Amino acid sequence: MSARIWVLLVLTPLLAASLAACGPKHPTLPEANAAPAEGFRSQDCNGVVDADITAAVGRDMFTKTLVSDVGCFWQEDSVFGTVGAGMGISTWWYRGSDMDTERRLEQQAGRTLTELSFDGHKGFRAFDTNACSIYVTKGDDVITWSIQTLNPAALPNLCTIVERLARISQGRVN
Repeated sequence: MSARIWVLLVLTPLLAASLAACGPKHPTLPEANAAPAEGFRSQDCNGVVDADITAAVGRDMFTKTLVSDVGCFWQEDSVFGTVGAGMGISTWWYRGSDMDTERRLEQQAGRTLTELSFDGHKGFRAFDTNACSIYVTKGDDVITWSIQTLNPAALPNLCTIVERLARISQGRVN
């Protein structure tokens, strides 16, 4: 079995479990071209393209491996031997998610939380040594941007990367 297939077999259930754990029991997906006055405008990958990822990181070391109706995942191109590390950058869009639930989950993961605002929309940053996430809410919608890595020393400040991507995204879907 090739390393890529093995990584996909391991990563897919982990991503599915992460999505299931973060949302409400019966989440509603944003419609493909929905533009509700109170929520974000839908776009693939919350408006961010591969070149934005490369620019935020400062080099080409992430490969888009998942695009879905609710978000995207760029896998870090690092490996241990022949096995990919499975770390990366993700963005997800939830409708009807409770920010208090998201805060609680991040606190349970042991991350430090700080409140923030993007273009007047409330949110928070959750971070530790190997990860940083930013959540922003507008109406019933929540968009999150996250980065996780096993080697943070190989990258610029993780929260700076995620904040740059979140600002680009907000400018395109707000």
